[in-house]
Amino acid sequence: MYKKLDIIEHAILLNPKYIKIFRKKLKITQSKLAEESGVSQSHLSMLEKGKRKATKSHAAAITLGLLKCSNIWDRENPILYLLDTLSLTKLEYTIVEFIKKLVNNNLHKKYIGGYPVFIVDKDYFTEYIRQNLDVININNIEFLRGRINVKGAYLDNRDICIQLDCSDIRRLETKIANALGKNTVMQIFPKEEVPPIYSIKKDCIIVHCW
Repeated sequence: MYKKLDIIEHAILLNPKYIKIFRKKLKITQSKLAEESGVSQSHLSMLEKGKRKATKSHAAAITLGLLKCSNIWDRENPILYLLDTLSLTKLEYTIVEFIKKLVNNNLHKKYIGGYPVFIVDKDYFTEYIRQNLDVININNIEFLRGRINVKGAYLDNRDICIQLDCSDIRRLETKIANALGKNTVMQIFPKEEVPPIYSIKKDCIIVHCW
């Protein structure tokens, strides 16, 4: 249990913007978290905006505050719920960074009908995620039509499966578009359903960016 709390605290310590992500996921107001954690609301606001660095004592107090003032105690394991939230957030961030590198460095770029597309097979994508996602150990990534399933395990060997459905993919497209300043569409295909125009017979991600 303490190792899991350390992971959550460490995430807040390194990037206090995670505080707001946790709050929104758990439906906690900033004022309520301030009350339960003992960290002033003005200081929380500065931390969430990235205008101040968190200390170890801040990270510990805020982690405890998140647990105290949420309804996750109704769940089987509230700490694991926070850890799952962190894993999903980090996975999405890692995918956004992956697509940014593809586009900015013109990697795996092809032209279809005169327009640029970026085509990446599942093996390449999986290796990148394994190298850059430090919260879980990746066992397998599955591509379905418009969906991604990431299967792995935490350090204590508890299995986890993160499922990104069509709505999650659309949310990622918005994040990528905002980061690049370009319209972005991301398609996920199992090899059996890849349109012939893309000339690839593997599970793949196809990114349109203009």
